[in-house]
Amino acid sequence: MRNRVYYGEYSLAYWIELILAKKITLPKYQRYFVWEENRMIRLIDSLKHDRFIPPVTIGAFKKDDEKFNYIIDGQQRLTSIFLAYLGIFPNKEGFKAHLAALANGDEQPLEDGEDPFDNVLEWNFEKLTEKGKTKGDILGQCEEANYKRINLGLDADFFKNKFLGFSYIVPAVNNAGDQQKYYTKVFREINVQGVKLQEVESRRAMYFLSDNLDNLFEPAFASNYGVELVAAPKQQMDFVRYLCFMCAYKKHQNVNKVARGYSYYVEKYIEKYIHSIVDEEEDAELIGMFGKFTDYFADGNYSPDMERLSQTLDALDLPKSFPSIINMDTYFFGLIYHVLLKHKSIAVDRKDELKTAVEDAITELKATGNHAHAPAQFQYMRARILKSVEIYEQFVEP
Repeated sequence: MRNRVYYGEYSLAYWIELILAKKITLPKYQRYFVWEENRMIRLIDSLKHDRFIPPVTIGAFKKDDEKFNYIIDGQQRLTSIFLAYLGIFPNKEGFKAHLAALANGDEQPLEDGEDPFDNVLEWNFEKLTEKGKTKGDILGQCEEANYKRINLGLDADFFKNKFLGFSYIVPAVNNAGDQQKYYTKVFREINVQGVKLQEVESRRAMYFLSDNLDNLFEPAFASNYGVELVAAPKQQMDFVRYLCFMCAYKKHQNVNKVARGYSYYVEKYIEKYIHSIVDEEEDAELIGMFGKFTDYFADGNYSPDMERLSQTLDALDLPKSFPSIINMDTYFFGLIYHVLLKHKSIAVDRKDELKTAVEDAITELKATGNHAHAPAQFQYMRARILKSVEIYEQFVEP
């Protein structure tokens, strides 16, 4: 039996019907909606003038007795069409102003603690389909200022008479795990037209290989931390990078063997680490690089250690924004190593002393050689690993 692929096209009205009925959904690895409003307008203009639009790729997926139709490629196009139909667009500036008002006390959260605003900085169309099954229901539930109104002059005939093509994949394999692996490869091999996938976004496709690793690769608390440079958006912590490097360090107990030979291929090194966890078959090369996942977490159960790490972060009250990767690395390499991989607890009652030690180390590192100007060089990254591990070892509880 071979993989089957069907081709065709649907009217925009039917695509919208599928979205509203939740008959097509996003797999977990799909990134957020990232198009700007002008890109959506250009897409609609192309549809108006019958220009070529790359087809959407949908994949059939079966798990247990449930069947799904996953959007493998085309989220940005379908979301743009859906937003044009609703006549709204996520208002990032309005949401940022709302967050600032909450922080300043100018706005008060609801009594039940729920925020009526959708987080449009990390958003996809499913935020809207949760609000209702019709255009009216959805618009009635959208918080004012969270979405700005747009009028592209579209009528019902436009959505009825304009079409968007598709390819529909039915994989030959029935096992859910094998289907996940297949679609992961499909997603990564697609030449996406539009906003180029960033390395972390592309890497998410591999996370889809296993259902129960989301909270390991991208724990909720990781989104709170990042590097914030002047006149640049905050770069969220890449938690897998820390796991990868620290597992390699624990395996070899030699910092010079961390990412050896991968100075110009760091992303490939991290991908190998992810494969060492998600692939069911043991790979001698990967085990030699990172060790076995079950050696670090009995039966692969990482949840207790991740919960302890989250609680430790809360208790230590570490900075949320760092001025450079040097600062964030020095705070996190040793913490992750001792708490996650050595299953230790940190003496949080000594947090002020710990922070002072870390800040002193950061000052020392930045004054060493060309560290402050070239922090990505491996010799400096390895120096941060050693220094951070050494500091936190002094604050490990007996």
